[in-house]
Amino acid sequence: MRAYFRLQRILRLALVCGVLTLFSSLTLGQYRFDSWTTDSGLPQNSVNAIAQTTDGYLWFTTLDGVVRYDGVRFTIFDKGNTPGILSNRFVGLLEDREGALWLATEDSGVTRYKDGWFTTYTTREGLSSDLARALWLDANQHLLVRTVEGLSRWNGERFVADSLSAQVSPVNPIYAAPSGALWFCDSSKLHQLKDGKTVSVTGDFKDVSSIIESRDGRLWLGTTTGQLTQFAAGQFTTLPIPSSLPKANLRTLLEDREGTLWIGTAGAGLWRYRDGQFKVYTTADGLSDNVILSLYQDREGTLWIGTGNRGINRLSRRMISVYSTKDGLNADSVYPIYEDRAGAIWLGGLGLNRFYEGKFTVYTDKNGLQNYNVTSLYEDREGRLWIGAVAGLSFMQNGRFTSLTNRLPLPPHNYSVWAIHQDRQGALWFGSDKGLLRYANQSFTHYTTKDGLPSDDVKWIHEDRNGQLWFATYGGLSRLQDGKFISLTEADGLSSNRVRTIYEDREGVMWIGTYDGGLNRFKDGRLTRYTTADGLFSNGAFQILDDERGNFWIGSNRGIYRVGRAQLNDFADGKIHALTCVSYGKEDGLLNTECNGGRQPSGIRDRQGRLWIATQGGAAVIDVAHLSLNPLPPSVMIEAVRVDRESASFNGDVNIAPGKENLEIHYTGLSFIKPEFMHFRYKMEGLDRDWVEAGNRRAAYYPYLPPGSYSFAVMAANSDGVWSEEAVRLHITVLPPFWRTWRFTLLMLAVLAALTFFIYRWRVLTLKRAHAAQEAFSRQLIASQEQERKRIAAELHDSLGQNLLVIKNWAMLGLNAAQKKESGREEFEEIATAATQAIGEVREIAYNLRPHLLDEVGLTEALKAMVKRMAAASTIAFESEIDPIDHLFSKEAEIGIYRIVQEAINNIARHSEATRAFVIIRRDIDNVLLEIRDDGKGIESALSGKGFGLTGMQERARMLGGRFAVHSMVGQGTTIEVRLSVEKSHDES
Repeated sequence: MRAYFRLQRILRLALVCGVLTLFSSLTLGQYRFDSWTTDSGLPQNSVNAIAQTTDGYLWFTTLDGVVRYDGVRFTIFDKGNTPGILSNRFVGLLEDREGALWLATEDSGVTRYKDGWFTTYTTREGLSSDLARALWLDANQHLLVRTVEGLSRWNGERFVADSLSAQVSPVNPIYAAPSGALWFCDSSKLHQLKDGKTVSVTGDFKDVSSIIESRDGRLWLGTTTGQLTQFAAGQFTTLPIPSSLPKANLRTLLEDREGTLWIGTAGAGLWRYRDGQFKVYTTADGLSDNVILSLYQDREGTLWIGTGNRGINRLSRRMISVYSTKDGLNADSVYPIYEDRAGAIWLGGLGLNRFYEGKFTVYTDKNGLQNYNVTSLYEDREGRLWIGAVAGLSFMQNGRFTSLTNRLPLPPHNYSVWAIHQDRQGALWFGSDKGLLRYANQSFTHYTTKDGLPSDDVKWIHEDRNGQLWFATYGGLSRLQDGKFISLTEADGLSSNRVRTIYEDREGVMWIGTYDGGLNRFKDGRLTRYTTADGLFSNGAFQILDDERGNFWIGSNRGIYRVGRAQLNDFADGKIHALTCVSYGKEDGLLNTECNGGRQPSGIRDRQGRLWIATQGGAAVIDVAHLSLNPLPPSVMIEAVRVDRESASFNGDVNIAPGKENLEIHYTGLSFIKPEFMHFRYKMEGLDRDWVEAGNRRAAYYPYLPPGSYSFAVMAANSDGVWSEEAVRLHITVLPPFWRTWRFTLLMLAVLAALTFFIYRWRVLTLKRAHAAQEAFSRQLIASQEQERKRIAAELHDSLGQNLLVIKNWAMLGLNAAQKKESGREEFEEIATAATQAIGEVREIAYNLRPHLLDEVGLTEALKAMVKRMAAASTIAFESEIDPIDHLFSKEAEIGIYRIVQEAINNIARHSEATRAFVIIRRDIDNVLLEIRDDGKGIESALSGKGFGLTGMQERARMLGGRFAVHSMVGQGTTIEVRLSVEKSHDES
């Protein structure tokens, strides 16, 4: 399963790389450096190597421990807190194909991190030296370690010397290329090892400090003297480095996914080479240190820079560009922004600015602008640019300003014109803080609360697709219908009466932004409110702009945020219960996160699709068409579990002992693009009915969980609102206190039933005694019967048999005499015959009473003889298969077995009406099976016999310690089975 999910991540990463490359070129983009040092939590400021493992964590090596980073927290592993680590001086790291992380140390070999455990390998495990310097994976993904004594290869159990050790210099660099080639050099040759073959090129390579192979197969070599050389098609080309760049050691190279070459130098900062141009970034640009030790691009495309003295840096591309006084604005605080028919952008504030073809033109009183504090802008159908201001109203036409300030029916010098709009009839409407003005036919009409407006402070004017006018005021929302103002306020469900903006989407739905109550949707006469309680980033919604991707972009005092319109509609329809917003601030390029509003328009989408939003730090511009969004779902990890503030071990499940209550679950999401703006949701299945929206909080707290089984699930969304595809789960079992367990319940039941049990036990013992007495009596009775049978048999055989034999002999003598005398012969013959018959009958009776063959030939032959006699004396065809069973049982047991078989075949002969019968005796190691069956009429009940027959056999079997069974169906015969355990002492004899 883990391999399956790892494959999914790899495929998803490939897709993400393509998307990030596609949307990489931001027209107005800038770079931003963020840095972390020991002041931020690093153990030491020299970051020698960087890698991202399959699970999504970033790892940094320093000279005082190795660091795992989740975007918010550093976790430090060193020999003081982690078994298995022998040295804190880490220099290199990489992850192998099995997911193990290997770490090279300066003085204690290499350390492997796998399945949560660290193990260090040194010369005792075959490493050529404990002074490790670098790590690689060769074309077969086998680990290679370079030490000061040569190369060592990991064979899965230990290290062995590699055949390249004799060729590779311990000083010059080695590079394992994605193509499978291994590049290395000495002072005079560059070597390529691929597919078992080495190709060498002669040259001057004594100063080479770094090697990298580009995706198109070119090889780049950096030197300690600042020379950058390209090797392609067998030719070396040295790039001309501008003389303005200092000579520096080009110690590390990286080609990013866009094909840009990044060069880390030893003292001259970070260099970028693209399209034949060099760009240098130093501490003057925000880089924390000019000494670069390592470079790495993570799966989301972010570039990480490890420095020699000032920790780790993250290079991010800013999403937003800002025009400010540095670019030609006359003031940083921008309020209204408007695009005219010619495509020029007008910006108001403390003056009026026109942006056209990349240049600003500023209008002041020197150009005729009478009212300097510009608050609203609008171009009418005649091409006049109307300018609302504090205590003024004017328009500009053909480069000249005309003022209407003195004609306004408002208190002089005590008003501000916030909004301007021209309706379909050509009338101009002006919203001010002293009411609403309509200008038509060279005259003004003034509307206030006396005419039905909810407030005299009118911030925004909108005409919908039906020609109806809507007004945003600081007393609610109002629309003009049939000459009357109809208002919506907080009493009608509006989230706030401080309405700042109105937007109508392509479906005719009205969206209302407020100063402090979030966003509202008005559709089919129904209001839906969205606030921070529902997941909205801010309760300020100063303007609403849409893009072609179905998103709203909204400004607030906390910055700009984006939310999907489809998501807002789903919330209104009850399909979802929380929103996910994406926020943008200073880390994205804003110079000031406070956006301006309450002036119309405070934001626009220009004809190129770019969004312009007014802020206190200039005009923020977002090129949405080229905006690089992060489509990679973040990995989610559960990092720690605490019960009553003590750490609890877990591996997919946690058991909480009775009496423990406070449960803390700490989790994280692994995305490094604005990780502080990640969103989390979790649910304790079995307790929570719905997902708990946790915002950016990375811990869940449960002060009490009732005893039972639960499943804790957590998901994360990256800063662009992309949620993880599946929840990570932790199974939790809360063990109940003893008095709430089944054991306790059973104990109580046992206690309550104790008297009953003892009474029952006493009764059972009494019955057992009676039964034992009965069994002893039965044994004694059967033994007495056998003894009596033996005595009678002996008497019949010895006494009556002898007398009959005497009579027979006398008769034979008389017969002989009679034959001579020819008188009385027939009488003597009859006497002899009768005596012979009587003798046979007496012997048969005696044999049945006491089977003397048991003593003469043994049990096996006695049973065979009995079956043979029955076959001879009956019309039933008896067959037998009898294994030798002599000496397996005691003499008394043999008699019992004999009687069972005897009674069974007698029953067959007397009652079964069978044609065939079988006597089968099988012996295995521990058991003897007696099976007597016939094909007769069967019996109605297996144990329905009332005589001594079946009951006697069953009793004998029980006394022998065996199992007795009868199987019979009417018309289908009867089978008697007796299974006896072999008596060990007799078996051994």
